[in-house]
Amino acid sequence: MRTSALALICSSLFVAGMAPAAAAQDSAPNTPTPAMPPPGPQPGNYDITVSGQFDAMPMNTPLPPQGARASRTANTNSRMFVRCIRHAPPELLRPIVEGHARDGKTQDALDRVIRTNTGCYRDFSGVPTPNYFGDCNPVVIGTYTMCRAIYDRGALIEDAFNTYAPHFMLMPGDTLDKSAIARFRAREEARGKFRSPVDRRFYDAVACMVQLEPQRSVRLLRAEPGLEREARLRMQIISRTPLCTGNAKTVKVDPYQFRIYLADAVYHWTLAAKNVETLIPPG
Repeated sequence: MRTSALALICSSLFVAGMAPAAAAQDSAPNTPTPAMPPPGPQPGNYDITVSGQFDAMPMNTPLPPQGARASRTANTNSRMFVRCIRHAPPELLRPIVEGHARDGKTQDALDRVIRTNTGCYRDFSGVPTPNYFGDCNPVVIGTYTMCRAIYDRGALIEDAFNTYAPHFMLMPGDTLDKSAIARFRAREEARGKFRSPVDRRFYDAVACMVQLEPQRSVRLLRAEPGLEREARLRMQIISRTPLCTGNAKTVKVDPYQFRIYLADAVYHWTLAAKNVETLIPPG
């Protein structure tokens, strides 16, 4: 029986929790694992326990208290920024959304968007304003530092999807289509050269979840952050895709970073399903 490459992601990353956003930028990239159709049912116990309350801050978050606060702060500030600017210019939004956080072109575009909207870019953590906004933009809580730029990009990806594909629903027939899988794989091979090993493992796992639960993934991106519906969808996605986490019994994720990865994967599965290069119209 053929097995999905994405389905065999080691569960230790999820059990240990998602690495801090800054950690996704600090290592040499790996050779990307291609997307493959998921396998059929196999014998074994696939039950996953996803504990926590139905809110944006589950009790089983893998981050320490200061890290959880830093992640929540970065997420809140990034969403406030995107709401304030309304929409980024298409010519800058496309490299941000369709590139990778470690790609210089993506970083330069993000820097320009923030630099031209500094009145909307608020930071309440007391960190001095950086000279360059495309790389990290640190949020510091106690001794814990989180790179906000990852969250800024994630909020822009989500805004782009909901703006330019507001009624599109990604279906299993899309993510299991061989041609769509080939297109997704080709695009990720190009972007994958920028991924660190940790970033690669987590993105593959979340891309696998979107492949197996595309409708719930889209609904999560359209759910209001921090409310019960978002948390319920997140828990359902994780619990219904055990092969993506190596059949882990307990899965711990930071909800804000999980949503960032989910938005990235949903956007690129949508491109593959529609067989288009971008959702963003010309500027």
